[in-house]
Amino acid sequence: MATCWVKAGECGKETSISAHKVDPTHVGLEVTTSCERMEALAAELGRVDVAHEMSCPLNETRVYTLATKHVCRNSCIVPAAILKTLEVTAGLFLPADCSIEFIEGAL
Repeated sequence: MATCWVKAGECGKETSISAHKVDPTHVGLEVTTSCERMEALAAELGRVDVAHEMSCPLNETRVYTLATKHVCRNSCIVPAAILKTLEVTAGLFLPADCSIEFIEGAL
């Protein structure tokens, strides 16, 4: 089982993604969020075939296919966090923190 917490940014919405193995290739998700769009995405996503999600092009994953329907902006990081949580739960990668920071004058 893996749990990921996301603070999406300027919108101020927060999402907690918990995932657990259902069988060797499927993962179940529990999403708790202050974003009604993420609630809708999670409700439609349901159980996920990790083998499919990790082996197909990004635009063909169920996560991003449903994100195009439910997410309010292309830059929302929650769909990426869902995929990261899936791969950790499936044992494909070790859990490691990710971040996006804006640093004035960095470039």
